[in-house]
Amino acid sequence: MSIYLDNSATTRVCPEAVEAMTRCMREEFYNPMGSKTVFLSGGTEADNLVIFGRAAKARSGKVLFSAGEHPAVKEACQICGLEAVEIPYDHQGIVDLDAFQDLLSQEVALVCCMQVNNETGAIQPLREMGAMIKEKAPAAHFHVDGVQGFLRVPFDMAAIGADSYALSGHKIHGPKGIGALVMGPRVQLNPRQVGGGQEGQLRSGTENTPGIAGLLAAIEAYPKENAMRENKRLLWELIHEAIPEAAVNGPAPDSDVSAPHILNVSLPPVRSETMLHALEGEGVYVGMGSACSSFKQRVSPVLKAMHTPQKYAETALRFSLSPENTEEEMRQTVEAIQRLYAVLSKYQRR
Repeated sequence: MSIYLDNSATTRVCPEAVEAMTRCMREEFYNPMGSKTVFLSGGTEADNLVIFGRAAKARSGKVLFSAGEHPAVKEACQICGLEAVEIPYDHQGIVDLDAFQDLLSQEVALVCCMQVNNETGAIQPLREMGAMIKEKAPAAHFHVDGVQGFLRVPFDMAAIGADSYALSGHKIHGPKGIGALVMGPRVQLNPRQVGGGQEGQLRSGTENTPGIAGLLAAIEAYPKENAMRENKRLLWELIHEAIPEAAVNGPAPDSDVSAPHILNVSLPPVRSETMLHALEGEGVYVGMGSACSSFKQRVSPVLKAMHTPQKYAETALRFSLSPENTEEEMRQTVEAIQRLYAVLSKYQRR
């Protein structure tokens, strides 16, 4: 048995993308033309281009970023040269809109918020944030990291008031090493990479043409109708039925602010890495809701920002689905979890 439930980390490349890349390398190998969509190496580079490029253009002011941002955003904000201010989360891992409104002012040059949290699946209130930015900081650039939301959660840049949107190919069954930054009409960024002037002079260097072809093919092949939401609900129902001590970190799985593909569950008292490695032995691959080092457990910054109690933060697992996963895989996964939990829960670190 092999069940892959770590799709928020990476996904299997779909056949359509492989075929498109192969054809591109053999036949359609010409350089692409630039547009308001900049192609680059992935979500990290897209986020960095916006943050450092906007900071260089603004020269001064503040950058606001949500408490659960991916390090590609959070760390870039902290060293970009602007005054970095964190927007707090509530207990569900969603931006505290009252606190956000209080942080907005004419000094804000950039606001960064992810569309979907990569650990909990919480959908952020981007439309409300966009309206607040328009009212209190109209000159601010509003950047959305859409790496975990693209194609899985609806998004409308114009309706939200977003100025830029980052996405990554390998999260949607496209190839690794390709991503895109979609920009609105008023975007002003200083380039971070100079040379040949490709991509509207924002990202010099010969484009990854096969990667672009693979990304487009993956987007076109991504199934608009799929069973991720139903499978996620079933997975949680079966886990909770088998292990009443289990708890969801983030919005309830059936909530309209919960993405269809990510479920973060704590299984106290079994620590995250213990259950993760035990599941690997059963052929079930999941992710950890908390990061660990070689010598000690460190609570995930996302769960910490949510004020998650220690016993739940230390025992969190992330299940992330794709359209390829099946109902039978959910049932087999829970059977493995229940069997392992019965043994592992007897042993606790003193």
